[in-house]
Amino acid sequence: MTEYILSNEEMTLADQMTIDSGITSIQLMENAGKAVFKNLPTKNINRVLVLAGPGNNGGDGFVVARLLNEIGISLDIYFYNEGKISKDCQTNKDKIDTKLIVNEINDFSKYSYVIDALFGTGFTRQTPDILEIVFSKIKKNKIPVYSIDIPSGINGNSSMIDGDCLQCVKTITFFNKKKCHYLYPGKEFCGEVIVEDIGIKKDVFKIMKPKIKNNNPELWIKDFPFPGSTDHKYSRGLLVINSGPLYKTGAARLAGRSAMRVGAGAVKLICDEDAAKVLEPQISVELISVVKEKNEIQQIFKDKKVSSILVGPGNGINDETKSRTLLALAFVKHVVIDADAITCFEKNPKELFIDTYPHTILTPHEGEFRRLFGEEIASIDDKVVRTVEASKLSGSIIVLKGSDTIIADPDGNAVINSSEAPYLATAGSGDVLAGIIASLVGENKMNAFNAACAGTWIHSKLGELIGPGLIAEDLIDNIPLIIKKLHNHDY
Repeated sequence: MTEYILSNEEMTLADQMTIDSGITSIQLMENAGKAVFKNLPTKNINRVLVLAGPGNNGGDGFVVARLLNEIGISLDIYFYNEGKISKDCQTNKDKIDTKLIVNEINDFSKYSYVIDALFGTGFTRQTPDILEIVFSKIKKNKIPVYSIDIPSGINGNSSMIDGDCLQCVKTITFFNKKKCHYLYPGKEFCGEVIVEDIGIKKDVFKIMKPKIKNNNPELWIKDFPFPGSTDHKYSRGLLVINSGPLYKTGAARLAGRSAMRVGAGAVKLICDEDAAKVLEPQISVELISVVKEKNEIQQIFKDKKVSSILVGPGNGINDETKSRTLLALAFVKHVVIDADAITCFEKNPKELFIDTYPHTILTPHEGEFRRLFGEEIASIDDKVVRTVEASKLSGSIIVLKGSDTIIADPDGNAVINSSEAPYLATAGSGDVLAGIIASLVGENKMNAFNAACAGTWIHSKLGELIGPGLIAEDLIDNIPLIIKKLHNHDY
């Protein structure tokens, strides 16, 4: 099943479409409050602090406060009011005994937990100073926090935090997860994210047509190139990898071995004679092609058996790497451009973009992204928007690597791969990812966007599987375990 990820604007639209269908906004708020209430501890509780804002998030908080009060739980409501209050928030505030509303809190140690109902997904500014003081005292007393929709202080679209934010043990959101539940830095403050049904029908997706999705195998598993009984090595794809010079061959070797593990029928590493002397003793299955003249590279790239080319890992930032990248784009449909092959074009990105296609895949990390696309795009806070804009500018698929990798295409489609694999931050990990993606894309294999999504998912799952002590070679050795899980639909 497709897992959509909603922007602030899309969630507002889903609410409005539901209201237009006949469910009142006050009923949605009541449903939201009840959904939060059922996720809260209610036994052996001393006292609860509810932080309520003036908007609909605060209205949800007043519903929760009323429900807690009805079962006899002692509570205080700290109401942050900027002089304007939404109609539905006022309606639910009026149902509360005014004695429960406090203007200041002298002793935070008496609270068993805090309910954060200050600001919802529409919050886009700095956390007010007075609330930063409250947040600081909550943190100092180590009080568990339960957030309604998103932790207050997070920009729901960009997931950026301007000021302070509470660390939550649980976030209860409604209908569907939002961007900040997947993107850092906001994600790390959400804790466990629970999605509750409040009466919004999934049918709204048919009209909304959200462009952002969560990366999971259901998106691309039907396109995955599992081998058939009649396959041979070239029907499974010949991947050509441009190797680096002497003493810089390790990256290409990692990419080549990972490609073979994922399912490339054959891998050919192209290099000069000196590099071949280093590569040959270290590899067992990859084919080496020693290249002396430029026309020899053209002959290799023109080979009809070649399904894809990877350029960049360990290649060096020089004119030769640039030339081979452009040759690859000229002769082969499916090209993956990584690492040095990206940085080669930082002084003249248009030289690259004029030759890329919607099925070309670029796999930059943040530094390479900034060098290639410049400050105007790289400084966009919203990582999804940043990646989509880069994809449109380059006319190609962008895999912006990180703990929340974004895959985007020029049509504005985006997939977030939110991983819990910090140990992937190690030398050679990116080379393995490039090899995996390059092995999946090609004629009779996966389309470029699906290959980028599948490769990123496999890579992150390997990181989660291996965990502490991970080095790049571990990723390669464990690829068969992940492929087997995919084959058995055990994911």
